[in-house]
Amino acid sequence: MGPRAQLTRILGLRDFRVIQLAFQDESPGSRIEVRIAWKALRGRRCPNCHRRCRSIRGRRERCWDDLPWGPHPVRIRYQLLRLRCPRCGLATEAVPFADSYSRATRRLRNQIAIDCQSMPTSHAAVRHAVSWGKARRSERAFLEEWDARRPRHRPRYLGADEIQRSKGQKYWTVLSDLVRGQVIGLAKDRTQEALEGLLDTSLDARQRASVKACCIDMAKPYINAIQKALPEAEIVFDKFHVLQHASKAIDEVRRAEFFRAGDVMRAYGRGKRWLLLKRWDNLDREERGSLKELFHANRRLYKAYLMREQLDRLWTYKTENGVTSFLLRWIKALRWQRLPEMQKLARTLVAHLDGILAYTRHQVRFGVVEGVNSIIKVVLRKARGMRDSHMLLLKLKWATAHPIRSARTLKRFLDMGLHSDR
Repeated sequence: MGPRAQLTRILGLRDFRVIQLAFQDESPGSRIEVRIAWKALRGRRCPNCHRRCRSIRGRRERCWDDLPWGPHPVRIRYQLLRLRCPRCGLATEAVPFADSYSRATRRLRNQIAIDCQSMPTSHAAVRHAVSWGKARRSERAFLEEWDARRPRHRPRYLGADEIQRSKGQKYWTVLSDLVRGQVIGLAKDRTQEALEGLLDTSLDARQRASVKACCIDMAKPYINAIQKALPEAEIVFDKFHVLQHASKAIDEVRRAEFFRAGDVMRAYGRGKRWLLLKRWDNLDREERGSLKELFHANRRLYKAYLMREQLDRLWTYKTENGVTSFLLRWIKALRWQRLPEMQKLARTLVAHLDGILAYTRHQVRFGVVEGVNSIIKVVLRKARGMRDSHMLLLKLKWATAHPIRSARTLKRFLDMGLHSDR
């Protein structure tokens, strides 16, 4: 094997051969200019219809950045042909190692994009000696190609939730697959139209038909959107949002007691708000002692806290009769407690009893939705904010799909063969 054949093998371009190699200057880290040519002598193919074209209109040299060879950056030069196709007319030939209008090879693009998933884009750009815009374009092209080739699963359980995207009342609606823990769609705002648009655009007819249940909070717009777009799917209310309503009821009891009890309540209850919102199992010894002092001073707060702790047992029952009987006993225990805030919570639970009972038939994973929200916050913090919602959706799909799980799958991504083992 001669030197040029060895260089061709290092580049990994099967259909091309190296015809010239030169250093840009005499400095230790100078750029290497590699000029290549096509091996085949037969006619080139049209990039649109893939027919052989024997008529050549002209030539134009183009260069692409490639993976470095040690400390030396590499630039590949090749003369693109302007073909005259009998069916499509004039067309510029496509090379298999780079995308159209790109100035970087696919393997360099893949390396930059994979590095962007574990570090900010600016850091990946500095690492590969490219501009920030080139690194972002490489990442976007890589993620779009990966998302187009990945398999389309039919989700059984869906989760829809909202997350704040910036200061003020600005939110995203996030649609996720609760079985695989992956993000499916992202839409601005938290309205009924936003969720309906997600269900129509992110899922096809077969995927919508396979959905058995949707886990959402008690927001009326989300309920209307699910009933309209997925009439055959059942609605399961998220446990964390139900307990969030209970925590709000305790907070209202605390505020009412501050005004009613006066100086006695202020002496024991000041600074105890976050302790009241935490579960008893998550408190340490010192925090439990502080709450016991507060409960000795105010029995109504103790009753409200105890009722909230008992409500957590609602999701331990596996049958509809068990859930219904427990809820009736819990409401009956509120009868003589003089807690109007907790009675308001009881009316809310009774009004949404169908969604609570649906958990006995579809035991979805409640923590997936909150986990997806945490991943969104991590991605936004790592990216220093994100203005492009489409790019954010691609990054979230990659972050939740976890396509690279071993050195073998990483090699497939870097060798221009996009692969996903999920």
